Amino acid sequence: MQWYHFLMLIIGLSIIAYLIISFSFYQKVFLHYKNTKKVLVDHSLPFYKAAYDWFLSIPKDDVYIRSYDNLKLHGYYLPAIDKTTDNLAIVIHGYQSKATDMIIIAKLYSDLGFKVLMIDLRGHGMSEGKFTSMGYYEKYDLKKWINHCLRSYGATSKIVLHGVSMGASISMLVTEFKEKSAIKFLVLDSGYTVFSKSLAASVKPKILKIFIPGTSLFTFLKHRFTLNQIAPIKAMKNLTIPFLIIHGDKDKPCPLSMAKELYQAANSVSKDLLVVEGSPHAKAFEINRDLVANKIISALSEPFKLKKANIKFSSDKKKTDQLW
Repeated sequence: MQWYHFLMLIIGLSIIAYLIISFSFYQKVFLHYKNTKKVLVDHSLPFYKAAYDWFLSIPKDDVYIRSYDNLKLHGYYLPAIDKTTDNLAIVIHGYQSKATDMIIIAKLYSDLGFKVLMIDLRGHGMSEGKFTSMGYYEKYDLKKWINHCLRSYGATSKIVLHGVSMGASISMLVTEFKEKSAIKFLVLDSGYTVFSKSLAASVKPKILKIFIPGTSLFTFLKHRFTLNQIAPIKAMKNLTIPFLIIHGDKDKPCPLSMAKELYQAANSVSKDLLVVEGSPHAKAFEINRDLVANKIISALSEPFKLKKANIKFSSDKKKTDQLW
């Protein structure tokens, strides 16, 4: 056997090994993400327990819609005390999470007098789906949820989207559709610019970054999208909806530089950026609840005509503890 035969054999085996590892990486991120014992939100902890007990006690409805590819998607609808309000918050969780992980955020909006819809993204919680697309197909699901809200809860609904991590990125992506006219504000907590960059920032050891192009190949072959096509930064460049970005300065999967890129990309809209010191990924509300909540209240007061008399939430610790 000639030397170039050995070279070709080595190259061939290397390509096979690369594709096998890339396929395994694809499966772990997009298919087997639910096979984890990690608890993102522990409702038995003092910080979350009062809100969880509140959620168990209030009137709410399980709601379902069908996705464009016929998946049964689940959500919880929490009616407002004021039946005449047009204010509606859609609360969107992140990767490996579920709607009930967002109860404490849902309570904030309920305390502000909003109707609230908490959704389980496809392949998460009680929604059907065998894979996640990190926002590529979920933006179409959110589009259908918005239409459901306009049909079921009022055609004049004024909507705020509050998304965390993947939920924030989906909130940005859905603004590419005509339904954006009903969206009056975005609260974007820990979103990414392009998913491939977030994945590169997340992998350990860093040598695994070489398998991201191979992973993208399999998402294209299996689901018809590449990782670079999940790009909320592109939606932000054409954004006309006011927004607030919330981001921790210790965020590793979505570094603070991403928040700054997203903020700077939107040039022709009212915007704000809140950096929470000491906060890792998607933990800003837990690290500094009063700072984040009061920033949200301030941002929403004008577009949603919030009245102080109707706001239950208070930054005063004694009053806050009674509410939460």
